[in-house]
Amino acid sequence: MPFEFRISNFEMDHEAYMDFLIRHHDELNLPYPFAMKLSFISSPLFLGKAMLVIDEVSYRMVGAAGFGYGTGPGDYEDRHICQVEVAFIEEHLRCTSLFAQGLRALVDAIQSDNPDVRQVQFWASATEERLNRLFAKFLALPGSTRSTVNGLALFTVPLHELEAYCSRLRRSVIAGNNEKA
Repeated sequence: MPFEFRISNFEMDHEAYMDFLIRHHDELNLPYPFAMKLSFISSPLFLGKAMLVIDEVSYRMVGAAGFGYGTGPGDYEDRHICQVEVAFIEEHLRCTSLFAQGLRALVDAIQSDNPDVRQVQFWASATEERLNRLFAKFLALPGSTRSTVNGLALFTVPLHELEAYCSRLRRSVIAGNNEKA
Protein backbone atom coordinates (compact mmCIF):
# COMPACT_ATOMS: atom_id res chain seq x y z
CA MET A 1 0.00 0.00 0.00
CA PRO A 2 1.64 3.32 -1.04
CA PHE A 3 1.62 6.32 1.30
CA GLU A 4 2.33 10.01 0.86
CA PHE A 5 4.06 11.97 3.62
CA ARG A 6 3.25 15.63 3.20
CA ILE A 7 4.40 18.57 5.29
CA SER A 8 1.47 20.78 6.16
CA ASN A 9 2.01 24.07 4.31
CA PHE A 10 -1.52 25.19 3.53
CA GLU A 11 -4.52 26.09 5.65
CA MET A 12 -6.43 23.05 4.37
CA ASP A 13 -3.51 20.83 5.50
CA HIS A 14 -3.49 22.48 8.94
CA GLU A 15 -7.22 21.83 9.24
CA ALA A 16 -6.85 18.20 8.13
CA TYR A 17 -4.01 17.68 10.64
CA MET A 18 -5.99 19.17 13.52
CA ASP A 19 -9.23 17.40 12.59
CA PHE A 20 -7.49 14.01 12.31
CA LEU A 21 -5.70 14.29 15.65
CA ILE A 22 -8.71 15.67 17.49
CA ARG A 23 -10.79 12.73 16.21
CA HIS A 24 -8.12 10.38 17.58
CA HIS A 25 -7.19 12.30 20.74
CA ASP A 26 -8.25 9.43 23.03
CA GLU A 27 -5.83 7.09 21.23
CA LEU A 28 -2.78 9.38 21.44
CA ASN A 29 -1.65 8.10 24.87
CA LEU A 30 -1.25 11.67 26.10
CA PRO A 31 -2.05 11.60 29.84
CA TYR A 32 -3.44 15.13 29.93
CA PRO A 33 -6.79 16.88 29.93
CA PHE A 34 -8.13 17.72 26.47
CA ALA A 35 -7.04 21.40 26.60
CA MET A 36 -3.42 20.40 27.22
CA LYS A 37 -3.60 17.72 24.49
CA LEU A 38 -4.84 20.42 22.13
CA SER A 39 -1.77 22.51 23.00
CA PHE A 40 0.61 19.65 22.17
CA ILE A 41 -1.26 18.82 18.99
CA SER A 42 -1.34 22.40 17.70
CA SER A 43 2.09 23.69 18.75
CA PRO A 44 3.90 22.19 15.72
CA LEU A 45 1.79 24.42 13.46
CA PHE A 46 3.43 27.44 15.13
CA LEU A 47 6.81 26.19 16.36
CA GLY A 48 7.75 23.60 13.78
CA LYS A 49 6.07 21.38 11.24
CA ALA A 50 3.14 19.03 10.93
CA MET A 51 3.21 16.00 8.66
CA LEU A 52 0.20 14.29 7.12
CA VAL A 53 0.28 10.59 6.25
CA ILE A 54 -2.09 9.82 3.38
CA ASP A 55 -3.07 6.49 1.88
CA GLU A 56 -2.51 7.09 -1.84
CA VAL A 57 -5.14 4.53 -2.87
CA SER A 58 -8.08 5.91 -0.89
CA TYR A 59 -6.53 9.37 -0.44
CA ARG A 60 -7.55 9.12 3.19
CA MET A 61 -5.44 10.42 6.04
CA VAL A 62 -4.14 7.51 8.16
CA GLY A 63 -1.54 9.22 10.33
CA ALA A 64 0.04 12.46 11.42
CA ALA A 65 3.12 13.72 13.20
CA GLY A 66 4.00 17.09 14.65
CA PHE A 67 7.39 18.35 15.74
CA GLY A 68 9.05 21.58 16.79
CA TYR A 69 12.49 22.99 17.31
CA GLY A 70 13.72 23.94 20.74
CA THR A 71 12.28 23.25 24.18
CA GLY A 72 10.36 25.26 26.74
CA PRO A 73 13.14 24.97 29.35
CA GLY A 74 15.59 26.28 26.71
CA ASP A 75 13.24 29.18 25.79
CA TYR A 76 13.07 27.60 22.30
CA GLU A 77 16.58 28.85 21.60
CA ASP A 78 17.99 25.32 21.76
CA ARG A 79 16.96 24.68 18.15
CA HIS A 80 19.50 21.88 17.84
CA ILE A 81 16.80 19.80 19.59
CA CYS A 82 13.76 18.61 17.66
CA GLN A 83 10.92 17.64 19.94
CA VAL A 84 8.28 15.33 18.49
CA GLU A 85 5.03 16.46 20.09
CA VAL A 86 2.72 13.90 18.53
CA ALA A 87 3.00 10.88 16.23
CA PHE A 88 0.02 8.73 15.39
CA ILE A 89 -0.78 5.96 12.89
CA GLU A 90 -4.19 4.34 12.77
CA GLU A 91 -4.09 1.08 14.68
CA HIS A 92 -4.79 -1.26 11.75
CA LEU A 93 -1.61 0.01 10.01
CA ARG A 94 0.82 -0.11 12.94
CA CYS A 95 2.24 -3.54 12.09
CA THR A 96 3.19 -2.58 8.55
CA SER A 97 6.23 -0.92 7.05
CA LEU A 98 4.39 2.39 7.45
CA PHE A 99 6.22 3.06 10.72
CA ALA A 100 9.61 2.71 9.02
CA GLN A 101 8.50 4.88 6.09
CA GLY A 102 7.10 7.50 8.45
CA LEU A 103 10.25 7.57 10.56
CA ARG A 104 12.34 8.08 7.40
CA ALA A 105 10.00 10.87 6.24
CA LEU A 106 10.25 12.52 9.66
CA VAL A 107 14.06 12.39 9.65
CA ASP A 108 14.16 13.76 6.09
CA ALA A 109 11.77 16.60 7.01
CA ILE A 110 13.83 17.53 10.06
CA GLN A 111 17.09 17.53 8.11
CA SER A 112 15.73 19.64 5.26
CA ASP A 113 13.92 22.09 7.52
CA ASN A 114 16.59 22.60 10.19
CA PRO A 115 20.08 21.24 9.44
CA ASP A 116 21.22 22.35 12.92
CA VAL A 117 19.24 19.60 14.66
CA ARG A 118 21.48 17.14 16.47
CA GLN A 119 18.99 15.49 18.82
CA VAL A 120 15.41 14.25 18.56
CA GLN A 121 13.40 13.87 21.72
CA PHE A 122 9.89 12.87 22.70
CA TRP A 123 7.84 12.17 25.81
CA ALA A 124 5.78 9.03 26.40
CA SER A 125 4.01 7.25 29.20
CA ALA A 126 6.56 5.54 31.43
CA THR A 127 4.17 2.68 32.18
CA GLU A 128 2.75 1.77 28.75
CA GLU A 129 4.41 -1.62 28.16
CA ARG A 130 3.56 -1.79 24.44
CA LEU A 131 5.23 1.58 23.86
CA ASN A 132 8.25 0.69 25.98
CA ARG A 133 8.94 -2.33 23.75
CA LEU A 134 8.84 -0.08 20.67
CA PHE A 135 10.99 2.62 22.24
CA ALA A 136 13.57 0.07 23.41
CA LYS A 137 14.68 -0.03 19.77
CA PHE A 138 15.53 3.66 19.98
CA LEU A 139 17.30 3.19 23.31
CA ALA A 140 19.55 0.58 21.70
CA LEU A 141 20.98 3.34 19.48
CA PRO A 142 24.31 4.78 20.70
CA GLY A 143 23.90 8.01 22.68
CA SER A 144 20.18 7.52 23.32
CA THR A 145 18.78 8.14 26.78
CA ARG A 146 15.60 7.69 28.79
CA SER A 147 14.75 9.59 31.94
CA THR A 148 11.53 9.60 33.95
CA VAL A 149 9.79 12.71 35.27
CA ASN A 150 6.36 12.61 36.95
CA GLY A 151 5.34 9.31 35.33
CA LEU A 152 6.49 10.34 31.87
CA ALA A 153 9.57 9.09 30.06
CA LEU A 154 11.75 11.48 28.08
CA PHE A 155 13.56 9.75 25.24
CA THR A 156 16.47 11.44 23.47
CA VAL A 157 18.11 10.08 20.32
CA PRO A 158 21.01 11.58 18.34
CA LEU A 159 19.67 12.49 14.90
CA HIS A 160 22.56 10.85 13.05
CA GLU A 161 21.86 7.57 14.89
CA LEU A 162 18.16 7.82 14.02
CA GLU A 163 19.10 8.38 10.39
CA ALA A 164 21.37 5.32 10.41
CA TYR A 165 18.56 3.28 12.00
CA CYS A 166 16.19 4.38 9.21
CA SER A 167 18.74 3.31 6.62
CA ARG A 168 19.02 -0.13 8.23
CA LEU A 169 15.22 -0.44 8.29
CA ARG A 170 15.01 0.50 4.62
CA ARG A 171 17.64 -2.10 3.65
CA SER A 172 15.79 -4.70 5.72
CA VAL A 173 12.46 -3.91 4.04
CA ILE A 174 14.08 -3.99 0.57
CA ALA A 175 15.78 -7.30 1.33
CA GLY A 176 12.45 -8.71 2.56
CA ASN A 177 10.69 -7.56 -0.61
CA ASN A 178 13.41 -9.10 -2.81
CA GLU A 179 13.02 -12.44 -1.02
CA LYS A 180 9.26 -12.41 -1.73
CA ALA A 181 9.75 -11.68 -5.45
